[in-house]
Amino acid sequence: MALINPYEQLRKYECQDCQAVLTCSCDREIAVHVLPHQAMRSVDAQRFEVRVTDPLVDGVCHECRGRTPPPAPRKPHRGAASPIHRYYWREIYKETNRRFIQWLREQGMPLHGPDGQSAVMTLAREHADQYTALERIVIEGIKERHASNPMYDFARPSDADVLAACGAPVEDYPACYLTPTIGHVEVLPVDTNDVTSAVSVEEFVARRLRSTGREVMLCESRPFHALYATLMWPWVQDPADSRSRVSGFGRRTPAEDGSSDLIWTMLPEDFGSPAHPLRRSASLQAHLDRLPATTDELLWVFDYWTPCAEDLKQYLWAHEEADAERARRLIEILGPEQAKAILSFLADDYWGRYLGWPDLVTWRNSGHTSTDIRFVEVKSSNDRLSEDQRDWMTSNSRILKLPFTIAKVHKTQVLNRH
Repeated sequence: MALINPYEQLRKYECQDCQAVLTCSCDREIAVHVLPHQAMRSVDAQRFEVRVTDPLVDGVCHECRGRTPPPAPRKPHRGAASPIHRYYWREIYKETNRRFIQWLREQGMPLHGPDGQSAVMTLAREHADQYTALERIVIEGIKERHASNPMYDFARPSDADVLAACGAPVEDYPACYLTPTIGHVEVLPVDTNDVTSAVSVEEFVARRLRSTGREVMLCESRPFHALYATLMWPWVQDPADSRSRVSGFGRRTPAEDGSSDLIWTMLPEDFGSPAHPLRRSASLQAHLDRLPATTDELLWVFDYWTPCAEDLKQYLWAHEEADAERARRLIEILGPEQAKAILSFLADDYWGRYLGWPDLVTWRNSGHTSTDIRFVEVKSSNDRLSEDQRDWMTSNSRILKLPFTIAKVHKTQVLNRH
């Protein structure tokens, strides 16, 4: 019995002998009262819809067969902060909803409306305090069970181990920290008492780098999203793609002309998954090969395609003018060969690689050429690498091999802002 999609709350399994698609009877409450729209369909790794042929069969899931289910941790940026939330998200969801359904029955509340549709999710919003209280009880219970009999292994390499494995050097930047912290960490040079000169740790490192004659651009992830949208829209939104569909999503910023806030555009069903480039590998390589091999020509294409890529930029949250400006600057800094390598890197697994990019890019100007290019991730004294940053560093060291360093802004002094 093979699990089709580990990230569904209502999991489906495929029989390896007869190819039947089944759900487990232990999920009956969830299938009937909470997620009826998921009860008879699934989406596989290639984003193809799979129909359930045998619903609610006894002894199908890993737990009912006495086995440990495979771990499918959520990434922190999706709202799961602690390891318990990240690994036990499905167990928390299922048990909380089961308890909430029991509470609704005890209160004599109907689980379905007059139209026969499930009312549980609507009631969960109306009784959010009760739902949250039950969720807290469930989480505490899972914490106790995990302490004595863990279902999942949370062990992971330390930040130092990850940096060592990736060969990423750490550069120290001593600084004076302002206290108390308001919103975000602010620092200033050591032995400076002018609190009005305090800046973020990213700007602090940028200024230090500029003082050595280097150029610096604030970077992070969104310029790469804009770069991808602008130079890859003909391939992503290719009308010849058999799996391209009309998709609608909310405009990220209100339209200046007062037009609809809903954008309708063409997107492949499997966009962002590793299945997309595998399915269209020949057309992907052909598109990358057609992109110009000189910086000036690639910049011309970038400018020419910018209006055409507007829908995709909106979809990827790379819609700000500053995103496009920094994306264009990346082409000037990196050149076409490296820019195309980044496009290929993102295309291979967009949703798995679009986050975690470093805070800064720094370089030296040598005539019309950028030299000694480095990407820099800035960390304050107590800051740790996020899961996305760990993933990016690991993938970069294995595939892209962009020069990369960590700038650690150490707290050597403290100054009261008042």
